[in-house]
Amino acid sequence: MDVPGGAILGIIPQCGISVAFAKLYGNGYISLGMLIAVFLAGSDEALIIIGAHPERLPLILGIIGIKVMIAIGAGFLINLLVKEKRNRLKGCGIDCDCPKCGKHKNILVNSLVHTLKLTLYLFVTVLIIGILADRLGTEGISAFLGRNTFLQPVLASLIGMIPSCFSSVLIAEGYLEGALGYGPMIAGLLANTGFGILVLFRELPLKKTLSIILLLQAISILVGEIFYFTIG
Repeated sequence: MDVPGGAILGIIPQCGISVAFAKLYGNGYISLGMLIAVFLAGSDEALIIIGAHPERLPLILGIIGIKVMIAIGAGFLINLLVKEKRNRLKGCGIDCDCPKCGKHKNILVNSLVHTLKLTLYLFVTVLIIGILADRLGTEGISAFLGRNTFLQPVLASLIGMIPSCFSSVLIAEGYLEGALGYGPMIAGLLANTGFGILVLFRELPLKKTLSIILLLQAISILVGEIFYFTIG
């Protein structure tokens, strides 16, 4: 039941969900399928933006339903095909007893230290991403997405992968304003993982993180293209 549970938790519009599960995966406590389910189901701020329009309630329910079904299906399939070792702790965990951490025998102290380190890492990284996004501007990103063609799901998934609330908000607003089709919107929201990807870059080897990103992109683009050619 780990995959369905991850998908359900993932729909909560909160960046902390993906961060927490990325950390759990980095320490080997959850499966790759569950991580992917959480990432695919995550909607970040998009549902809040769309929810500001009461008449769009059917759209919100449709997005949630699609994301949860895709997340559960992909998670189960990945766990079936990919077998990984658990408890592959890369560095120091909360309950680490190495010489460096051993002086802090209290688990509360260790928890606080690791939380502060992760918070500082996310703050600095997100600040840099925010500055770059601000330099590019909404118009620049909209121009990058271009017209609603079969390539738009690919481009939208790349924008959705940007580890920031900004990306999901842009995709949601783009759809509401008619700049994005339904398929590209789904692709972008499936690829959006909040800050979870940033945690993976910190916790996992680069090659492993890039493989997870490519997997997310492949699923998001495939689903986006299917909806593009069936709905628009």
